[in-house]
Amino acid sequence: MGYLRKYIGAMRAGWEWLKANQKIIRRFQGRARTCADAGRSLCEWVSTGVSTRHARVRAPRWFPGFGTLKCLLALAALAAAAAETPEQLIEAGHWKRARALVEAGPGCVERNPAGCFLLSQIRNAFGDRKTPLPLAEKAVSLDGHVARFHRQLAEALGVEAQSANPFQQLFLARRFKKEIQLALGLDGRDLQAQEDLMEFYLLAPGIAGGDRGRAEEVARGIARIDASRGFLAEARLAELDKRADREAAMLRQAVDADRSSYRARIALARFSLGAGHEDADEAARQAGEAARIDPGRVDGYAVLAEADAMRADGSALDALMARATENVPDDLAPYCRAAAKLLAARKDLARARRYLEKYLSQEPEGNQPTLGEAHWKLGDVLEKLGELPGARTEWREAVRLDPESDARGELKRAGN
Repeated sequence: MGYLRKYIGAMRAGWEWLKANQKIIRRFQGRARTCADAGRSLCEWVSTGVSTRHARVRAPRWFPGFGTLKCLLALAALAAAAAETPEQLIEAGHWKRARALVEAGPGCVERNPAGCFLLSQIRNAFGDRKTPLPLAEKAVSLDGHVARFHRQLAEALGVEAQSANPFQQLFLARRFKKEIQLALGLDGRDLQAQEDLMEFYLLAPGIAGGDRGRAEEVARGIARIDASRGFLAEARLAELDKRADREAAMLRQAVDADRSSYRARIALARFSLGAGHEDADEAARQAGEAARIDPGRVDGYAVLAEADAMRADGSALDALMARATENVPDDLAPYCRAAAKLLAARKDLARARRYLEKYLSQEPEGNQPTLGEAHWKLGDVLEKLGELPGARTEWREAVRLDPESDARGELKRAGN
């Protein structure tokens, strides 16, 4: 009986340890390339004992074999984290983690339509402009009965159209519409596909099928499925109409319709940073609430960083960066966002320089500023600090990474 009580006590202590160290577990997962790497690192760390510097709850060492138990608990925590699918990671903006999972799985060429679908999204997020469309086409050819495969093909066609000539754009627009309608025919409640169709009707020329009335109809359909997303769709319509008051009202209603919506909070926070209706305090409130809803996503910290930069609050910025890096170690976007705001305002340029150098210390996350953009911005900062040779070096690196970079104009202006 005493042995059983000790076992139960050990399990309770293990559970308390697990709850107390979620941030450490997330840090291991974020830094590791794969979940297997995270598992090896975490188990090695846990099985050697936890120092008081890291753990708030000490694991009892008197129980026989408790190192094994700690390992099992760590693996259970890792399994719960690893249970996130690549699509869930993508939704949360963890493109590097999703890429590691997908690339470790079966190859796309081996008749894996889901792998092709996911890899198409991931490569697009990292700026690949050659393979996303063929990958999306491959996914549909392997299995044409999955709505999201058609939706991704439509989105890849939309990206392709952005750099096409007018004749090609007309052809691609018609293909886009066909694929997104096929997606909705297979799953009419696919909100992302609904939003894609609304964008098509809003932005496509009439000859290609653009139609404002149909866009409004789609927005009403979105609201019938999800009230908060419906208000976000109405906010988008108001944005294109340049009706800032209505856009703000719709964004607030989106938040009110779903107080736990990370998407709605971030949309309102970003609106509050916009020119003509800047409200750093409101942006910080909404972004702070988003970060509370999901501390493992970066967008809340990125908007908070911009708000603190607008208020030139250096101490708050440094504290925020430490918090963001602890919770999302593989995405340093808040550093870049804050630096851009400081540069635009010509405030605390030494801090802007330090933040950009930090951002350049690791591979950027998908759909975040590229290394080329960061080098360009760092060159601008150095120029304003009076370090023109260093600025030229950064601009040349930006152009090397991206021949179409605006840094080319900076070099020309600087006489190089």
